[in-house]
Amino acid sequence: MSDETISPETQTITNNTTAILAKIFLAYSAVYLLLVISQFYWAGVGLLSESPDSSNHTATGNIIATLPIGFFLVAMYANGYKNVNPKSGAYDGANVIMWLAIIFGQLSIVPYAIYTYKHVLEGGAQLSSLDPPGEVAVDSIGYVLMLLLPLMVIGFLFYKFKGNFPVPADWRLGALMFVPFILSHVQYMLIWPFQEGFVGDAEGMSSALHPLNGIIILLFSIELVRRAMPMALGEKYRFGFTTSDDGGGRFTRYLYYIPMFLFVLICIGEAIGAIETAIQELS
Repeated sequence: MSDETISPETQTITNNTTAILAKIFLAYSAVYLLLVISQFYWAGVGLLSESPDSSNHTATGNIIATLPIGFFLVAMYANGYKNVNPKSGAYDGANVIMWLAIIFGQLSIVPYAIYTYKHVLEGGAQLSSLDPPGEVAVDSIGYVLMLLLPLMVIGFLFYKFKGNFPVPADWRLGALMFVPFILSHVQYMLIWPFQEGFVGDAEGMSSALHPLNGIIILLFSIELVRRAMPMALGEKYRFGFTTSDDGGGRFTRYLYYIPMFLFVLICIGEAIGAIETAIQELS
């Protein structure tokens, strides 16, 4: 990691690595937006065909609901990080512990996400299920990776930073990214009561709640691309409304704490669940 630039006010560190992460996030956000747009296409095809078929819509939805896993960390670190010594005080120690739980929770579920993609691409996403848990077969290697991958990354970071830990300096982009992610899972709950009807006579997609939720996800997906472009390509690629500090208003900045709070809780739950599941499957 080289060419470090340290702001004397915030001690935020940006370098070649964070610049690469910004470009990775732009690529991710563009792909995510295209997948979301494709959902409307597949829904239309399914509804207008003589024999309604939601299989493509379902398969793409499973990918959309899983794709952000791991990329949350890319979004968190794309704006730079702070080099924190966990022994320097109670606040710094708690801050590091929280990010350890987040990183462990995210990385431990990455192998499961990969198995989900394999399951979907092989045609495993059935009309009877919009969410694949229980259908995805994770072998022993997968469960080993669920434990080893986060431990190896965390260990490497502690080694790289000589006992300190890189804590994201600005996690708002990751918090914003969590909104369409959680809404993509809520969609399953919204469409579930109509699912049987959809398979038979397309009643499912006639639910107003489901497409409305899709439009909200689409708007947030566009916003992610809008914020990613100047980060990755420079200010001349900023489009839409301009502001010196996105979301930094007196009141709006606190809105980011709501999705961040939910994100932390879910990551802690994922970390505990991954450890318990892997131990049970390997024992």
